[in-house]
Amino acid sequence: MAQMIEFQMNETRCVKINGENEVQLTYQGFYSDDESPVKEALAAVDLVGATMLEKPVVLGYTPVGRVNPYQALLYKEMADVGIAVVPIVKSWNFERLAQIRHKASTFVLHIHWTSFVLNSITSYGEAKEKIVEFKRGIDSVVAKGGKIVWTLHNIIPHNGRFFDLEMEVQRYIAYKATVVHVLSAASLDMMSDYISFDHSKVLYAPHPNYLGTYEDYVTRENARFTLGLSADDRVYVLLGALKAYKGLNKLLEAFEQFCANDSAVPRKLIVGGMPDSDPDVTEFVNNCKMSANVLIEPKKIPANFVQYYMRAADVGLAAYDRMLNSGAILLYQTFDLPVITSNVPAIWENLTRDIAEMAIDNSVGELVAAFQRADRFINSDVRWRVRTHVGRFDASELSLNFGRELRGMLSV
Repeated sequence: MAQMIEFQMNETRCVKINGENEVQLTYQGFYSDDESPVKEALAAVDLVGATMLEKPVVLGYTPVGRVNPYQALLYKEMADVGIAVVPIVKSWNFERLAQIRHKASTFVLHIHWTSFVLNSITSYGEAKEKIVEFKRGIDSVVAKGGKIVWTLHNIIPHNGRFFDLEMEVQRYIAYKATVVHVLSAASLDMMSDYISFDHSKVLYAPHPNYLGTYEDYVTRENARFTLGLSADDRVYVLLGALKAYKGLNKLLEAFEQFCANDSAVPRKLIVGGMPDSDPDVTEFVNNCKMSANVLIEPKKIPANFVQYYMRAADVGLAAYDRMLNSGAILLYQTFDLPVITSNVPAIWENLTRDIAEMAIDNSVGELVAAFQRADRFINSDVRWRVRTHVGRFDASELSLNFGRELRGMLSV
């Protein structure tokens, strides 16, 4: 498969070639340097401010995630409401955003995933020290007039080692935040045992669909030909990073049992995604490679290959052991696929049984039963129902509403 190529945002620079100065195109916004994120913020202010009579809001966001285009979709229409969006590539540089406050009507630090705070730390004591440093940084931003926005994506970071300390980080952000953005109303109820939320701070904006984001021109026949599938195969897809919290081995055991229960029907599970180093994930990958019912590509799947997985499939799989929200479900639905997912209120807030099947307790037996119940989607008109449903989550409309509501809650 082709490899992904990451590009930075446009910038020009002068270089010496054969003793002569020549201007060459380079990029900024993907890789941090000593002047980041101030340099990027000034460029964003210049671009957005050129069409405004007043200073724009400067919103620096971190961590920056580009494998999933969620952030690009969320911020898609921000310029139209006077918000200059700035990627903070090195998350711990977030305090530097205050250096441009004279250029902004207000400046905002928008924190998405909190994983960067304790990332790679294995010592409990060191983790506690890092939290002190983080709190000091947040306090500094607020003291200089900045405002904090937090998007509640997960219960805890996927690779979090210390549950209590991860929750301490999140509680502090929730306390200091002017706005807490949730993708589902039920998210607050699910987190209520761990975090006390001020509901006057809450802004609800659901996950947008990915329509127009991924290439989508291959036919079902072409996709199946490319992946080595037959026309009669019933195909289930699991796409995304391979991590232990997704309950991969139970899912595979259930799928194998499901196939064995009805061996006359040809079924295939196609898996694509980068595995982490967890032993459970390694076991899953090895077992997939040994199964006649599974096709696996244990690598990061290039964006232009996503369509092959989606268009070859009949059903998408997102039945994880631990989940709060799921971009994978919106991705499957963008390609008209019904899904099997877990019994999570925040997920089912925007799902119905005519386009999705629930694994009630994520046990192997219940996963097998969910696979069986999902057979009703095969050779049905479910794709049209999914397409109608997912159209409600238009990225441009959601982004514009998010920007307007955010400005209102920031009082700017």
